[in-house]
Amino acid sequence: MKRNGRIFLLIAAAAMLFASACGKSGGESGDKTSAAGTEKAGDAASEKSSENGAGSTAAESEKGSRTVTDMAGNQVTVPEKIERYADAWYAHNEVICMLDQAKGLVATSQTKKKGPWMYYVQPNMNNALSTFGDQFNLEELVAKKPDLVFDSKEDYREQLNAVGIPLVNVMFKNYDEMKRSVSLTGEILGEEQMASDYCAYLDGVLAELKEKLSSLSEEQKPKVLHGNSVYSFSVDGSDTIIDAWISAAGGRNAASSVKGNMQTVTLEQILEWDPDYIITGTSDEVEKIRKDPNWSGLRAVQEGKVYANPKGVFSWDRYGVEEALQLQWAASLLHPDLFQTDIKAKIREFYQKFLNFELTEEQAELILQAKPPEEN
Repeated sequence: MKRNGRIFLLIAAAAMLFASACGKSGGESGDKTSAAGTEKAGDAASEKSSENGAGSTAAESEKGSRTVTDMAGNQVTVPEKIERYADAWYAHNEVICMLDQAKGLVATSQTKKKGPWMYYVQPNMNNALSTFGDQFNLEELVAKKPDLVFDSKEDYREQLNAVGIPLVNVMFKNYDEMKRSVSLTGEILGEEQMASDYCAYLDGVLAELKEKLSSLSEEQKPKVLHGNSVYSFSVDGSDTIIDAWISAAGGRNAASSVKGNMQTVTLEQILEWDPDYIITGTSDEVEKIRKDPNWSGLRAVQEGKVYANPKGVFSWDRYGVEEALQLQWAASLLHPDLFQTDIKAKIREFYQKFLNFELTEEQAELILQAKPPEEN
């Protein structure tokens, strides 16, 4: 009996040891599995984190940067992809309206009061902060986080460089430079096709004018006096885009002895030049010039050839993309026998193709008269 009891105790102890061993083995196996799962999860998280990091780096690398040569010859490093930009040059705002409908514009030199057609045709202009010039506020501009600033001058370069914002100079004075400036802007914004289409259109207009005007002698080219405010004695001389379109349209710049835009002269000087045509950028000056006895001795006044320059999204005469329309209008004005142009039809076609806007005939007439749009 004692022997049987001992055997029973031995069997029971063995069973307990076996159970304990199995339990321990099972526990270790579970721990190892859990540890492996955590390790794998950690690796996966690490891999995902690494992938995210690589993606971010890749995105940054993809966005990257590149160096462009601006119109002033500066080597400027700009982001590969431009998403937000500012434009400090009034005229160039029309270029960006054409190229990307001002979608990325965050700050501008324009205002609705100065450019009513620009804001009417391109509502995205309303999303941009009006700054630069007398209103320039660096802190407000920086808060808008532009990738770069377009400008026609170097005035802001030092301040912008100090806060890490590149400035791209896009100034031009003739049509070859204008095409380069538009192409440069198109390249920077990723809108090369529209820029190319516009340059081709401008080339076509210039070629047509050159062909039709090639037989004219210098004497057959009328003298044209142009200014943003002629009645205030502000005129445009040589080395300007105004001088370029006067020449291309078959005229001679009466103020060619003066260099630059908006130069102040005297009435005596204007009387000495005695232009055949007077074109002013301020529409209400036309009647003033026609009625002022001090101007009555001028040939242009006597022959009724005093005109207001058309003004649309930007003034046609001053560095905007509507230069292409200015050329056609001016050539028809100076040489109606050579150009029977339906200018209103040209305006409507141009706006649809390059500004993505359908004008009515009445609206085209308002632009010809340099009048603002009639808001509903």
